[in-house]
Amino acid sequence: MMHLVFTDVDGTLLDHDTYRYDAALEGISILHEKGIPLILVSSKTLPEMSILHHELALSTPYIFENGGGIVWSGENDFVERSGRDVSELKERLPLLVEALGEDVELVTDMDIDRIVQSTGLSPERARLVRQRRFSLPFILPSGRKIGGAELEDLNRHLQPAGYTVTKGGRFFHFLSIDADKGGAVKKVIEYYRKKCGDAVKMIGIGDSENDLPMLEAVDLPVVVKRREGSHIRTGLPNVYETKEVGPSGFTEAIKFIFKGNHPAI
Repeated sequence: MMHLVFTDVDGTLLDHDTYRYDAALEGISILHEKGIPLILVSSKTLPEMSILHHELALSTPYIFENGGGIVWSGENDFVERSGRDVSELKERLPLLVEALGEDVELVTDMDIDRIVQSTGLSPERARLVRQRRFSLPFILPSGRKIGGAELEDLNRHLQPAGYTVTKGGRFFHFLSIDADKGGAVKKVIEYYRKKCGDAVKMIGIGDSENDLPMLEAVDLPVVVKRREGSHIRTGLPNVYETKEVGPSGFTEAIKFIFKGNHPAI
């Protein structure tokens, strides 16, 4: 039996505030020792993900911009696109504004100082946040938050036209419906099944609403506790909810699953 671990990045593998992954290293080391592939799945941009992938010395595929693209790692990395290009998303932005009933502020239009203030990133890393290919993160200038019921209504309006909005840890993301974490995860699963046979067990680890498609695509979903102490509600069976927050929760889950004789493994 082969195992695959898919993990969200911000708020799961990385600390929400510091972006450090020190507390996740023990869990990553366990996976490395057991030869279990770790696949990163994030709303981050390709340049951001490339740096993290290199820092963690991974050789696995990774998914960026909420499934808008997959990087198939190798001697020459190949980028497979699923989502529609940013230029097309910007053309359809009036559809989002009409559905919301108010203007949005795109992260790609923010100056570097504003992004630094909003994210806590360094100026160098903040520049990478704007290098979008398949998604447009945004906030509402009014400061209003889009709740769960309103988000569902919003997507009922957008999806017939081929677009959707997802909620991340800091921003909302406007993207095409074919840019989907779950769809991208399924492509990676299929790759490993063809490579290693059909006996593949999948674990998914995340903390935000935009992780739900990924968690729905795996055998064992793990929900990491958020910094304010809550867990997202998935409606899925056999969900493991961590007691620890962020990267500490990631390591907790890996230790519980692979060193605690989890019944689903």
